Amino acid sequence: MTKKIVLWVLLPVVAIAVGVYFWLGGFQSIEIEEVQHQPRVIWGTPYQGKYGDLKLREIFVTTQQLLREGKVQGTLVVVNYDSLFNTQKVNQFIGVLPVPPVEMANLPEKADTLIGGKYLRVHLYGQPAVRPTPEQTDQKVREYASQQGLMLGAKMVEHYFGADSMWVEYPISIKK
Repeated sequence: MTKKIVLWVLLPVVAIAVGVYFWLGGFQSIEIEEVQHQPRVIWGTPYQGKYGDLKLREIFVTTQQLLREGKVQGTLVVVNYDSLFNTQKVNQFIGVLPVPPVEMANLPEKADTLIGGKYLRVHLYGQPAVRPTPEQTDQKVREYASQQGLMLGAKMVEHYFGADSMWVEYPISIKK
């Protein structure tokens, strides 16, 4: 009798959990494609320091607000110059990749140029809680690059399109 009660309680809980996971985008797959870019200029703020520092979050949120308030049209971008997995110290540039025509008055002062060329682009969908971890994504991209005979550069460029959609781009340094 108690097994039936446990089953009748557990079944709806599991169904609800699977439904929530689906609703958050948890069953989305990772899509990888090769893309070609012209040189691009990102306007923003450099940051070097601890990953958990409030200054890093402040820069990210301030840049997000520029876009949300419509002061700048474009995409929120984070350029990682070093390993993404160094939790002690990061070297990043957080900014906006503006959409032409560019209204210079509202853009941050500093700029960084992303080189033109070929990139591997990973499409990630779903809320961050259910998306693959950065480590999982990086591993899949590196496996894909190896299978395709590609060597990846050191930088990694994250493009944020809202809470549930982003791209991560890795420059292709050479084909093996």
